[in-house]
Amino acid sequence: MTDQNMNQNPYGPYANNPNPNAGQNPESDDGNQYSFNPFRLVEEMLPQRAKNTIRGAYGLIGIVAVILGVALLVWPGKTLLVAAIALGVFFVVAGVVRIVSAIVELGLPAGWRVLDIIVGLLLTIGGVIMFKYTALSAQTLLIVITLTVGICWIVEGIMALTESWMLPKQGWAIFYAIISIIAGIAILFWPGPSALTLMIFGGITLIVLGISAIVRAFTFGKPSKR
Repeated sequence: MTDQNMNQNPYGPYANNPNPNAGQNPESDDGNQYSFNPFRLVEEMLPQRAKNTIRGAYGLIGIVAVILGVALLVWPGKTLLVAAIALGVFFVVAGVVRIVSAIVELGLPAGWRVLDIIVGLLLTIGGVIMFKYTALSAQTLLIVITLTVGICWIVEGIMALTESWMLPKQGWAIFYAIISIIAGIAILFWPGPSALTLMIFGGITLIVLGISAIVRAFTFGKPSKR
């Protein structure tokens, strides 16, 4: 492939040619070349390794979310400390996974990688805050948890909504975004939440988000059925 063709490909030399028999830059069915967009994913031009990275990120976040959600629901002692640790672990894992996948996978669009790093940093900071202030009084810890969890879920939801605009198949990304944003707003404006309320609501939300993320992992990059 010539330098000119590689420059025309929005994903650079890492991208796959969707037509293995063609030596030219990928074209749409009507013969027009894909226009460059640093944010939008064109799955036909996305390298297989990048697809696997995105699937792996969704899958890992989903599995961790489901495990922590179940743990919150069945844990014998419904305490703020348990809620803070479980939710903190989720945000750190989600943040680190986003950051690492954005840094190591050069086949992803530049805009996608930048957003992933920014959101990953915010989620990681939120998780660290949850760990750092676990020794506070119950009332103060409750405020820290509600503010941190609410803001982080809203940020994650906005990112998922942004991702849905970038993706050809948007359904599960939009569902994940709506659940995350609603959960974040509910936590922030819940009148006087208790430790029991936080653990039950947080557990259910994590399970729903986790299942949604796992489904996204299995469906991302798969050809649409016609």
